[in-house]
Amino acid sequence: MKHFVFLALMILSYTSYSQNRSFKIKGEAVNNEIIAKNGKLDNSKIKIENTSGRAIYIKWTTVMNTFPKEWDCSMCQHGACQIGIPAGSEFKKLNSNEDGFIAIHVMPHEVSGSGTVKFKVYNEKKPEDFEIITFNVTVDE
Repeated sequence: MKHFVFLALMILSYTSYSQNRSFKIKGEAVNNEIIAKNGKLDNSKIKIENTSGRAIYIKWTTVMNTFPKEWDCSMCQHGACQIGIPAGSEFKKLNSNEDGFIAIHVMPHEVSGSGTVKFKVYNEKKPEDFEIITFNVTVDE
């Protein structure tokens, strides 16, 4: 009986937490990409949906980047693009029921290998409201 009560409380807590979220990942939070050594990754995108009912500002920070230094990488976010993978930035205003995104682009210059970049995506006004999104890229021999 104790286990049932504990499980019921956990489900209620999760349901309450998820209903107070201001955004959600639309689709998967992890993209796995494989490209040829002489190819390029044009646009690997993860969408973020505003579920708050009002405009919000989403910020992000890079929490991991293991891409080989020989690869040329860039990324775009809702409202801007940057060369390389910067430490962090902010989406332009994300209106109610609007989708934002983070996307990466990779040109490996015929250097095979693999790497991962992870971003912590969070509501500027509610930093405890966050998700980790991940891009795994493998360049074949």
